[in-house]
Amino acid sequence: MSITWLTPAVLAGLALIALPIAIHLLVRQQTRSLPYPSLRFLRETALAAFRRRAIQDAVLLVCRVAVIAAAVTALAGPVLHTASRTAGYANRLSQATIAVDSSAALPSAEDVFRSATFNRTAIADAIGDALRWLDAQPPSSRAVVFSGAFRRGSISESDLAVVPEDVGIRFAPDTPAAAANQFTASSLTRRNGLLVRVDHVVGVDTDSTRVGDGVVVAVPQDRIRVVAAPADQGLAEAALRAAIDEGVPWTTSDRRVLIVWEGADTAAIPSQGAELVAMPVPNPPASAARATWNAIDRATPRTFVDPVLIPREQLQSWARPPGRPSPTAIPADEGDRRWLWAAALALLGLEHFLRRERAVAHSTGAASAEARVA
Repeated sequence: MSITWLTPAVLAGLALIALPIAIHLLVRQQTRSLPYPSLRFLRETALAAFRRRAIQDAVLLVCRVAVIAAAVTALAGPVLHTASRTAGYANRLSQATIAVDSSAALPSAEDVFRSATFNRTAIADAIGDALRWLDAQPPSSRAVVFSGAFRRGSISESDLAVVPEDVGIRFAPDTPAAAANQFTASSLTRRNGLLVRVDHVVGVDTDSTRVGDGVVVAVPQDRIRVVAAPADQGLAEAALRAAIDEGVPWTTSDRRVLIVWEGADTAAIPSQGAELVAMPVPNPPASAARATWNAIDRATPRTFVDPVLIPREQLQSWARPPGRPSPTAIPADEGDRRWLWAAALALLGLEHFLRRERAVAHSTGAASAEARVA
């Protein structure tokens, strides 16, 4: 068995034990003036003045010292590490739940020792915050629970690589509703010589994706244009036409984009509020259309991830049970100090009783001495 102190600096308060000892050594006994009939028959002697430094009422002193010692020890927060208690640490679980999808139904945490939920924009940030929270928990088994629909791209094996081996990983798949399985992905393309914005309707099954055309809206021809150095201007315009014919990602119909190829005089280009997309001149020129498409794609915020779900077999291969409690876990208050507080209160009551008994005995002895003299 070993003992860990939550606030060991408080043990310096044991120096207060010297206070009642000093009081018992320095206190002067109270004397009474007693009437005496006559001193003429007493022989005169020279008395040497001295002070007695013997401790009076040793039982009362021990009681007071014990009160201070019990109170200071309780404030220091002792934690007893017995074999049974250490074995019990593995039976309690600290669980950090990460919501992969904002609409995910979080799993129950009724039988969990400690729990917390993390919902961040980036999955890496959520995992980092969850691991820091787990490191600050008392000795217990630890696990990270991921909750969500788990579409492809929402979480990967590289994201899980940062989770230590002694931290379990569990997945709580939340089957998405039918309405959640339909997305709209917009693109800008050319049809019948006109620039149009097409809202593609993406339908999702467990292992397949269906794409169909939705609303088609005509947009002005100047919504997207390209500027390059004079020598590259022809290639740039041809690359833009080829990219648009294939269809490039688009968000809103009123968005304006200006693609600036490397070498163009940026200071002389009137953007007129358009979003600037800088890109290098592609080499070889045959890849110009794809390079232009990728440049626009990187500048276009994605509103959805790959709708296909990660297979449950894949999630099960990533999962693992919680390991043993970390030996470096910060100890928590296990209630051991309550016995010290109970002992301090009992000793305080005993001290009060002894002090009253001493006062009664002193007054009774004084009255008896007066009676004898009389």
